[in-house]
Amino acid sequence: MCLRTTCFFLFLFFYCHGAKAQGPISGFMPRPGQLDAAYTYSQEQYDQFFNADGDLQNRRLTARSSNLFLEYGADAKTALVATASYLDHDQLNRGWQDASLWLKYRNERTEQPLGFHNLITAVGLSFPLSNYPTDNPAAIGRRAATFHGRLLWQYEARYGWFVHVQSGLDFQFSPVAQAAIPILVRGGIGTSRYYVDAWVEHYQSLNGNPDNGNLAAGTGSTWTRTGGTCYVPVTPFFGAFVGGAFILGGRNIGKATRWNVGGVFRLGAK
Repeated sequence: MCLRTTCFFLFLFFYCHGAKAQGPISGFMPRPGQLDAAYTYSQEQYDQFFNADGDLQNRRLTARSSNLFLEYGADAKTALVATASYLDHDQLNRGWQDASLWLKYRNERTEQPLGFHNLITAVGLSFPLSNYPTDNPAAIGRRAATFHGRLLWQYEARYGWFVHVQSGLDFQFSPVAQAAIPILVRGGIGTSRYYVDAWVEHYQSLNGNPDNGNLAAGTGSTWTRTGGTCYVPVTPFFGAFVGGAFILGGRNIGKATRWNVGGVFRLGAK
């Protein structure tokens, strides 16, 4: 199993609770007619919270989430992506949180002697799946509707390693208008036996925002975060992965540590 057939798993890590910056878009495209389906379980917790001024306050919260992901290769250059999350903070704050739908298009793939350059654009829309409460510190989200735009460049070496840079714009148009710019850099290596990566992201809100005290960070919060993923193929059609991440700093976000495990099924692969 080469890098191209394993690395689609890496972006599943980013589609975990709280990872609303870059969305579930990787630099790899599924084959036409191929469906990738994944389940991820995550736990995230913090004891301190960065307020609107970037100062740490003592707050404690533990969140668990189950995340569903689908990506379908429509043709050689186009893919459709869908996601959904179920979050559990406590008895009051639990339920289906948000879903997203994405259209992903490969603008260019340039072959060179030692590897490939990929240029991909994607647009998406995220929206709430239930009427969950938003007026307490343990709320699972903001019931926001947000447009996402992404542009990414990726270099894939024939020897298995890759580098990836991604940015774009998130525009929340409901319940209030807010905008933010995500920046993501990651690198990794994949072989027939394993895949590992490391990454760092910065998410910059373009709007001033009062202290929300809410773990479900996204548009309206600013943060810097780093983490990594490890994936192992079990069969040609199934693999398992583990990942972790932690917040380095920010505003309106908990100083959280997150761990996740999951499994991925591939259907229609040839």
